[in-house]
Amino acid sequence: MVGAMAVAGAGTAANRLDGVPLSSLAATPRAVGEGKFWLLLTSGLLADTPWLPSLLGFGVVLVGVLYVLPPRKVFVAAVAGQLGSTLLVYGLIGGARLVDGHAFASVVGLQDYGVSAMIAAWIGAVAGVAWGRHSPLRIALGCLVCLGVGLAFRPTLTFLDSEHVVAFAIGVAVVRVSFAQVVLPVRRVATVAVAAFHS
Repeated sequence: MVGAMAVAGAGTAANRLDGVPLSSLAATPRAVGEGKFWLLLTSGLLADTPWLPSLLGFGVVLVGVLYVLPPRKVFVAAVAGQLGSTLLVYGLIGGARLVDGHAFASVVGLQDYGVSAMIAAWIGAVAGVAWGRHSPLRIALGCLVCLGVGLAFRPTLTFLDSEHVVAFAIGVAVVRVSFAQVVLPVRRVATVAVAAFHS
């Protein structure tokens, strides 16, 4: 847990204090479409604004998910949530742009970074474990409270924020679905996204 917080904190500090340009760490649909796949990883090393509540939320949810799941599952949910949600949403954008070259023009160059996709995946994983053990209404209310907290700190949304819904679903899938059933569709979406941005 300390390591995860240190990595996110160090990435955020490098950007905020040392002047590391955001463009060298944050993903955009266009940049990933141009083959800059490392940005999918580095964009998850930065806390979005407001950065302090974002890092605190990351730590609180990480403690909670580690209480419920073994560290390996926590890691898988974080990585799959971060990468899978981004690839799926970018794939949808890329597919739409194959049909209409002007589709989603407002978000193609928008910097997309933060730890919130991992947070959403962890919340989804906890909800997936809790489902069947606790009241569905109680689980839904807990998820809505988490959503409310997120929106309170960052109420402005774009289409890229749909990654959070996808990450939540991936988190549920990590604890309730076999890995092979998830990987193949993500690969297909990634192929469509890359083809769309190169056309």
